[in-house]
Amino acid sequence: MAASSLSTFVAASLSACLVMGMPVASAAFTPGDCIHVTIASGYGPGTKAAVILISGTPLTLTPLVTGNGIIGDGAYDSFRQSAVVIRVPVGPRLVSAINSAGAITDIPYSGPQDATLVAPTGDGRIYIQRSGKWSYIDHGGVTHDLLNAAGTGLFVQTKNYRRAYYDPSTKSIFCGDAIVAGATITKIPLSTDGTKLAAAPTDLVLSTPGLQSPTVVGISPGPSGKLFLKIDDNGGGLAPRMLLLDPATLTQTVYAQSNYFGVGGEIAGCYSPKLNVALVVDSLADQLRFFTIGASGAGTIVANTSGISSGGGSGENATMFAITPSTAVCLGDLNNDGFVDDADFSLFAAAYNILDCAYPAMPAGCPADLNKDGFVDDADFSMFAAAYDALLCP
Repeated sequence: MAASSLSTFVAASLSACLVMGMPVASAAFTPGDCIHVTIASGYGPGTKAAVILISGTPLTLTPLVTGNGIIGDGAYDSFRQSAVVIRVPVGPRLVSAINSAGAITDIPYSGPQDATLVAPTGDGRIYIQRSGKWSYIDHGGVTHDLLNAAGTGLFVQTKNYRRAYYDPSTKSIFCGDAIVAGATITKIPLSTDGTKLAAAPTDLVLSTPGLQSPTVVGISPGPSGKLFLKIDDNGGGLAPRMLLLDPATLTQTVYAQSNYFGVGGEIAGCYSPKLNVALVVDSLADQLRFFTIGASGAGTIVANTSGISSGGGSGENATMFAITPSTAVCLGDLNNDGFVDDADFSLFAAAYNILDCAYPAMPAGCPADLNKDGFVDDADFSMFAAAYDALLCP
């Protein structure tokens, strides 16, 4: 479509565009607070909170969702301002967004309904682990399979990871697993446009002396640009169950060591940037504990946090993650002046005529590819038209 034709199309369409996959309007979560997702509701359907907001000073627990097929896997999506979780209410494995009011919105994905992990990027894309592969849902709600480094076929994954986190600083998916030799982290580096691998995945066996059967139960942003890793283990000795990992060099350091009765039930945890501490779920005592960097021992029990787990037992699948500020750019503002106007339209029309982001004439980074599928086409136009109609960036 030529630029003049596109201009006519814009004039006829700008006032009536709806964009799938855009953030759902709701009261926003507060950055720095945390969310705990647990399968604990399975111990008494409808009676135990499955998604819990951890907020305020002093900390308070606010149940957002009970039951609803929550299985304990999730991550925060700053683009949708929601916790994105895996749900299995009956049969299919759903990818669902949960806003600060506890409302659940399913995010459709194509193919077998087999998602097991989610890793939102914060700019609209959500990577999902599936059977033998990874896919991603783009801004517009379209599902794409992640390709191998050559771009010639699927990236075939031979493992089934337990935790995943997308690190924007390295454009990589970090995955946690357990192997015979100990806990392991896998770094899956992605291409600039996120459609394929940039190189082969790298496995790192974590150094966890004193642990019997360590496994990664949490990956989240940590202090100083590091990743915070939460390790669970059935042993009871003093050991490094909280680690920091440099996402670029894969250098590992100890954040804190823990040891107390029931320490083998530390099922989840994350670093809280607001409090500058690690929050850890002690599922045996059904309490939160916090640990400062360099701490060793039992940490500090956080008052008024009973109900964080199933209670009277330990070991349920759960994860915890911090609410991060939105990093999403104003879609359609191609010249970054705070408006989506005729100047941006001219830039979009030129990119639309080129079409393929890989073509040398396309501006670096292909900014007009709003749904990040590698092309500037009608799907991107629908998104641009809605932003043009709004004019002022939020």
